[in-house]
Amino acid sequence: MPKTGYKFTKQQPAKGKTNMMKKSNASSRLNRTAPKKGDSNMRSADTIKRLKMYNNGKAIRNKEGTVVGGQFMMSDRAGDREITTATGRIAPDRRWFGNTRVVGQTELDKFREEMTSKVADPYSVVLKRKKLPMGLLQDAAVAMSAEGGNLKAGLLTNEPFSHAFGKRSRRNKVKLEQYMVGRTSKYDEKNHSDEKKKDDLNYKPVAGGQAVPVEQRPETDADVYAALLSAARTSNSTYETVNAREGIVPWGKDSNITATEGEGVDWRSEKKADLFLKGQSKRIWGEFYKVVDCSDVILHVIDARDVPGTRCSMIERHVAKNASHKQLVFVLNKIDLVPNWVAKRWIGELSAVRPTIAFHASMTHAFGKGALISLLRQFGKLHSDKKQISVGVIGYPNVGKSSVINTLISKKSCKVAPIPGETKIWQYITLFRNIYLIDCPGVVVDTAGDSEVDSVLKGVVRSERLENPEDFVSPILDKVRREHVAAQYGIPKDGDATWKNSTDLLEKLAKKRGRLLKGGEPCLRSAAIYIVDDYQRGRLPHFVAPPELKENEQEAISTSKVTLEGIKGVEQKLDRIGKEDASEENKTASIEKEGQMTDSEDERSVIEEVDIAAAAPIVGNGDWDEEN
Repeated sequence: MPKTGYKFTKQQPAKGKTNMMKKSNASSRLNRTAPKKGDSNMRSADTIKRLKMYNNGKAIRNKEGTVVGGQFMMSDRAGDREITTATGRIAPDRRWFGNTRVVGQTELDKFREEMTSKVADPYSVVLKRKKLPMGLLQDAAVAMSAEGGNLKAGLLTNEPFSHAFGKRSRRNKVKLEQYMVGRTSKYDEKNHSDEKKKDDLNYKPVAGGQAVPVEQRPETDADVYAALLSAARTSNSTYETVNAREGIVPWGKDSNITATEGEGVDWRSEKKADLFLKGQSKRIWGEFYKVVDCSDVILHVIDARDVPGTRCSMIERHVAKNASHKQLVFVLNKIDLVPNWVAKRWIGELSAVRPTIAFHASMTHAFGKGALISLLRQFGKLHSDKKQISVGVIGYPNVGKSSVINTLISKKSCKVAPIPGETKIWQYITLFRNIYLIDCPGVVVDTAGDSEVDSVLKGVVRSERLENPEDFVSPILDKVRREHVAAQYGIPKDGDATWKNSTDLLEKLAKKRGRLLKGGEPCLRSAAIYIVDDYQRGRLPHFVAPPELKENEQEAISTSKVTLEGIKGVEQKLDRIGKEDASEENKTASIEKEGQMTDSEDERSVIEEVDIAAAAPIVGNGDWDEEN
């Protein structure tokens, strides 16, 4: 029998005739066709849905009565609704109605104690600070003492807010006795020699001490004036005690003051020449703050010849107060210009405050390169949540910041020169794929109390720009041994041919170098520039003596080890400075290509072995390594 229909014959049926089944008009169908005539009491769509809901919830059972189908057999539906995150059922558990995320006072105290110890430890790194309630570390009393005794935090303890303001206020005028406080200092005590020595190194004491509120509130005007007089006397006594102590830095409004001439003598601050204000401009400080803001780790480069002079306490206070989440590391550069025992002692002193790395910047005979790279890689592991980290290199001018960067990347990327002010702006340098270095111009803190002589001897000022360089030769001769000067310039240190004073030395040096004026007169200015340059560039050996060691630190000073919690330590054998070959360190640096190393290199601590003595000597013979 031949098949018929449109599917096979491709012929449409005649109008009014069809071979398709008619749509059902059952009362259970939602989209049924309503009859044109007849009963109008048809079920609505809502009624049909409600009736289907009654039927769909029933279980399908077999002859034995076992449930074999229906909604009860479906794990993803409940009744006629699909189980989702919005319509899902809640487990009948009592824990849903309990205090599951409430922290008690015991947990807060434990958290405060543990976090305080970790934050105060410079060798510990607190990760994900934004997710921790750091504001709970200090209560009102601790915050008041930490801010130098700020009385604003303790005003409510002296007088409640409702007693001073509002409808129930009790006072009619400001009670000045709340602000009648005297300044005190730890230096008022007699036995403070040990704390003074420690604080002078760590820069922890507050210059004016802490404010002490009045214990008893005065009741009469006489008591108020008596309290005011007592506070003034206490502050005056503290000011004289603090500013009269030995070794205080002469900075502030009362430094460098001169009396004007004529009638009505007035005291004004002496204005420094613009030459001695280098490194203090707003542009330089703007570059410095940009580097600090963009850095995750900060390397503070310090000159080993003058550690107290080139260590900027302002940088440490700024980082501790405004950027405590950033890690600060000391890099003691130019250790090849000081004796070994001097470098060891300064490393021991600085390591007690911050992680410290001994460093000698050189493209061929570097020391500390492997240790510093390993330390930076450890910081990169700690900040694994970031794609890359930035390491800012800051410090005084002419301490070797750009040279440290060039040594780390093993090529000349930053422009370097033995003169201050060579780096003008900040710049990014790629160390590894995930570690970037930021070079910063040298900054000079005006509040350090540096005189013109200190600025020149630190290398902040260029010698050729000095108006009278002869004035700085005498301070240089006071800091350099006589035999070193004689060996550098070939002038006998004893006998009739030696120099008697600084002017005589300049004349002899000018005649020997051929620096003569008209008539054969020696050019003292040229000779003085020679001496200042040799002092700044290390040809005239000098150093600031480190503090004396204690008996329990004699053995521990031979090795410097920087260990971050949870990571392999970085060790430097300071006894091998200038004795061993640098092949091991160069090998370590070559393996760290693009920041990737083998597992064996990750677990191995970096041991510094370098040969600084292989370079040509630049100073004469003398008792250099002997401690006097």
